[in-house]
Amino acid sequence: MGCCGCADEPSSKVEPTTPENQNSPSSYSEQIFVKNRSCTDVLALVILLALVGGFAYMMTNVANKGDIFRVINGYDDCGFVCGRVTPNPEINPRAQCRKENTDMTKKRYLEIEMDATGVKKRTCVENCDSTAEKPKMQFLNRCVNKQVSDTINSIIRNLHLDSFYREAVNDLGVAWRELVYLLLIALAISLAILVAFRYLVQWIVYIVLIGVIIACIGGTTYFWLAWYQENNAVKANAIPAEDSSVQPYFVYAIIMSVVTAIILLVVLVMRKRIALVMQLFREAGKAVCAMPALLFQPIYTYLLIGFTMIAWIYFMLWIESAGDIYENKKHHIHFRKDGLLIATRWYNLFLFFVACEFYLGCQHLLVACAVARWFFTRDKKRLSFAVTRGFGYLVRYHLGTVAVGALLIGIVRLIRAMISFVQNHLKRYDNGCVQGILWCCQCCIWCFECALKFLTRNAYIETAIYGCNFCTSGRKAFQALSSNVLRVAAINSVGDFVLFLGKVLVITLTAISGVYLMQKKEGLHHPWVPITIAGIFAFLVAHCFISIYEMIIDTIFICFCEDCEKNDGVGRPYFMSRGLMEFVENSKKALRHLDQRQETAAT
Repeated sequence: MGCCGCADEPSSKVEPTTPENQNSPSSYSEQIFVKNRSCTDVLALVILLALVGGFAYMMTNVANKGDIFRVINGYDDCGFVCGRVTPNPEINPRAQCRKENTDMTKKRYLEIEMDATGVKKRTCVENCDSTAEKPKMQFLNRCVNKQVSDTINSIIRNLHLDSFYREAVNDLGVAWRELVYLLLIALAISLAILVAFRYLVQWIVYIVLIGVIIACIGGTTYFWLAWYQENNAVKANAIPAEDSSVQPYFVYAIIMSVVTAIILLVVLVMRKRIALVMQLFREAGKAVCAMPALLFQPIYTYLLIGFTMIAWIYFMLWIESAGDIYENKKHHIHFRKDGLLIATRWYNLFLFFVACEFYLGCQHLLVACAVARWFFTRDKKRLSFAVTRGFGYLVRYHLGTVAVGALLIGIVRLIRAMISFVQNHLKRYDNGCVQGILWCCQCCIWCFECALKFLTRNAYIETAIYGCNFCTSGRKAFQALSSNVLRVAAINSVGDFVLFLGKVLVITLTAISGVYLMQKKEGLHHPWVPITIAGIFAFLVAHCFISIYEMIIDTIFICFCEDCEKNDGVGRPYFMSRGLMEFVENSKKALRHLDQRQETAAT
């Protein structure tokens, strides 16, 4: 199939053997995690590098036709950039402009005069001296009408926002030590929650499920009682029928009853799968304890995404400044974009999407490689440098596979951005039919993007296990997920909700700690400002840790499915722990055989 260990093996799905033939060499469990790998999806990586090279070529055209200071400083009616010496003034189509001095270094500010028809005149000036007729003030290298600024200032003063900013900055300066303490508290709480997920996850899940069931039953009871009381009041003529809420309460009660019944049935049907979710949380806790370096991976990822966002903004400013010079009807010089520059604008956005998805995909595949190697190692005490070797597998073999996923998701996100652009452009025409069609398209593409991201994450896990290319891994992931639909539903409902509650708990406890610390701090005008900032930091910290935890759980689940598919627990022993063996069909035989092997090894 082009990748080692990726062949479709109908014989790899084994049936439970008997103790008589379990010692035959052919039935012994072989290693599932592939170590001898080959490069996957090299063509996609070449395409990605070619796209980056094409963007570099397109940016040379932007550099020839643009000047970033046209956006930052502004330019006058002759096209001369304020505060700079405009290069190539001879291309200016207006003769009188070519004769003027192009050195605007002393005229740093752009003054814009407006009338009923729009912009009347743009002029570079040395300063924005206020006059009796048209007072101006400086703002972002522009001379802004002071009447507008006065109106804004009056609103700010009426809302008491003028002093709020100074007081908030002063509060941050006074309470910076407490902010550091709160950040450390959020870090400690996040780590404590990860430990609780391993040892106390059973109680957490039971509390969540019981709380949801009680809330549903309580809501259903409330709506039926409200309907009953409202209906009796109408019959007794205490409330006019037209002013009553009998029908809304009846509808709410019916809906709530259906939801409660569905939840109760789901909990009863999926009770064993929910127990599997608890065990997956415990196994994820073991993996984190064995490989704590996994928790630091989001730091590198989000730093790269931050640098990429800065680069995207920088290139965007260059693109928006570029264009071919032309003169409009008012004899003002502007810069008009041709088709190549418009394409470069979308190209820049597309590469930003692809880069972000590429970084996240590298993180997912790195975590999956480390966790899969940990899962399919029998003697986990001898496991060393799992994260480092996972990074080696990623860089040496599977960057192309990550590139495929990033390109696919980037294309879908670009299509969504284009539809949003068309929606905003068509708002002026107020066509409800077209808007409805575009909203439906946007919703469908968003659902497709979510499904594609989910499948891509699981395809990375299959690649981490077998070293497959993206298409083969995607097919194997789809087969594994489709054959374990109820288990996947339990993980994505109960598991994700528990992880969400973990984030909420980190933020809540950090905010409570902030209230306690800020009460003892003197000189604070607005204590809620540093508490809010601490809550935002707490969310970021919790999200970094728990997002990795979520990927670890998904990887262990796919490894569990592959272990069940390839082994039978008797002739071919499982790699999974005793806790996970309880959820396979031949669990009793597998556990009995495992005990026999342990007794034999002890003697």
